[in-house]
Parts: sequence; structure tokens; C-alpha cells
Amino acid sequence: MTDTSFATYPKIVMIYKQRYDAMAQHDHIQELINYTKTVLHDSIENLNWTQLLDWEHRHFKYTKGKIPKPRAEMPINILQQAKGRCGEFALLYNGLLLANSYQTRLVVDCSSPKDKARAAAGDHVWVELLIDNEWVHVDPTEKRIKHPLMYALEWNKDVNLVYAITDTKILKVTETYQPKNEMPLSL
Repeated sequence: MTDTSFATYPKIVMIYKQRYDAMAQHDHIQELINYTKTVLHDSIENLNWTQLLDWEHRHFKYTKGKIPKPRAEMPINILQQAKGRCGEFALLYNGLLLANSYQTRLVVDCSSPKDKARAAAGDHVWVELLIDNEWVHVDPTEKRIKHPLMYALEWNKDVNLVYAITDTKILKVTETYQPKNEMPLSL
């Protein structure tokens, strides 16, 4: 379902939409390609999507520690920061994919918690990319591919509000990340 009225989305979704739009510009893409060649001496050109995930993990590390404020938002700045969390992992991976002409979506979990005493059930970001006309889930932080139910089943999250952001629209994709409540057949 598409809603063209951007004012109806949570603030964090609009922030990631702005980041997506900025990184999708040709100048930023070319700058990222040149940076990986000339500064890192490890080009991202012509790598497939799984190779790009491995590339990202060679050059960027997860941290629970402090991250500089303001947090890096663009792929080159994220690489220079050298460590981060899910937001940086998703933005960097999205940029790497765009630089290799993949169609992508940034996915933002805006779910509210089951237990109101917890701070948030959401607060995670990942990527989907279009492969053979199918949106494929990739969690670059966890380095997990095609495990969209991991948040509900493994992390015990109440996944109840998830948005996917593209260059042209924002979609509600919550159902993709919720287990199906199928009734067992009785004999």
C-alpha cells in the first residue's frame, strides 16, 4: 500500500527517506565507487550482492559502544567512521547496492512494544533488494539473507509496523515480517 502523503509517516521513516534520496544521486554513487578504488584500494565495482555484503563486513564493524554524534549518514562517512550499528550497516549496504545498479529498499521497523515498560520493540533497519522480481530480505548487520521472520521468531519482537523506502515511494511491508497464523488441519 502506497501513501503519497509523507506527513503520515513516523519521523524516523522520513529521515531514512532523505538519506536514501541523497545517496541515490549519481554524484554520490560515483564518489563512493571512486573512494573504494582510490582510498580503500578495494573496489566495489562489479561485485554481486552477496560479495558486497562480505565487502561491507571487511570494512565496517558493529559496535555497542559510543558512536560519534552526529552519526554518519552517507556511505563514505560511514566507512570513515569504521564502526556503527544497524542504521549505518543498512545505509552503507544500500549505497553499495545502488553503486552496482541494484534496485533497493531501506526497511525501517517502527513497531511499538507489546510490553509498554520496554523502551521500544522497533528500532532496527535493514535492506531489501530486487532479485528475479522478488524482494529479498538482507539484514547487513546480522549478515542474514532471506530470514524475514527472524525478528518475530528469534528476537521475540512484536513486529507490527514496518516500512520500506525506495527512491520513489514508501510502502507498509509489515506482513512480510510477521509469522502467518495458520490454523492446523484437524483430522
